[in-house]
Amino acid sequence: MKNLFGSFVVICIRIIAQILALLPHKMFIACVDFLAFIFRLLDRRRYKDAMSNLHFVFGESKTPQEKHAIIYRAYRNFAFVLLQALRTIYLQKEKHFEEFDFENLHYLTDCVKEGKSAVMISAHFGYWEAIGSALPRFAQGYGRYSLGRLTQFDAINQLIIQSREAYGVTLINKQGALKSLLKLYAKPKQIAGIIIDQNVSENEGVWVKFFGKDVTHTPVASILSRRFGIQILPVFIDLNEDYTRFKVTFCEPFFCPNTHNMQEDIIWATQKQADLTQQIIQSNPSSYFWFHKRFKSKYSEIYKH
Repeated sequence: MKNLFGSFVVICIRIIAQILALLPHKMFIACVDFLAFIFRLLDRRRYKDAMSNLHFVFGESKTPQEKHAIIYRAYRNFAFVLLQALRTIYLQKEKHFEEFDFENLHYLTDCVKEGKSAVMISAHFGYWEAIGSALPRFAQGYGRYSLGRLTQFDAINQLIIQSREAYGVTLINKQGALKSLLKLYAKPKQIAGIIIDQNVSENEGVWVKFFGKDVTHTPVASILSRRFGIQILPVFIDLNEDYTRFKVTFCEPFFCPNTHNMQEDIIWATQKQADLTQQIIQSNPSSYFWFHKRFKSKYSEIYKH
């Protein structure tokens, strides 16, 4: 029965996605705004979580009105990312690629020219889903992977997997991902994309500073870099006001140190990832996904509404 329901849901989603792919941009954005309105109307808990994050990070440096505007933009961005991810499978690829502008793309292309592996990191910032659609074409001949969370419905999982495979990317389930990645990176020419900005349990993460607060952070990219001597390549994709252009910014790659003190090496490289994420958020707070309980591990009380 569960598989039957999942198959029905997938059929409906595919129909919706094909319709969205055919819509002119203004009509598509009208759908985005409608979905964002539904989110705001029905999901007040996330609004409170986001406001708690903004209070905790910015304090009085931003007014209540500014924080409210940031959250409303976050709802709209989230609606865009969801609907855009659905229709991307059915968009003409060349048309999709034309929407992106690049800064420091050479950090990726130089790595590929030299035949070196890398671990690509990003955050829930702007149009983060496009990492799996706009960038794989620059790494032809590589094993290209992205981490994602699968559902309890096999049919829906197949849809998620297909959305990655349409652009030459293989999905790796987040659960048990490190073990899979260690096997993959034992081979040459591998690139995996990892979203690194969510709270993780203490036994899965390491403690770093983020906006001056103690948070847990995934060390996966640091572990891979240290183990295989590969670069960590940060990339973030921002979006403009009307979602017609997307700017892909690569930051200078770096390596996890490999000294006699493994713990200090991992913490240094992971802290650097947190610092880069903080810098990109500070550059445009309205593009960040503020709804996660990012500070939950140590400051869970801020989410008690």
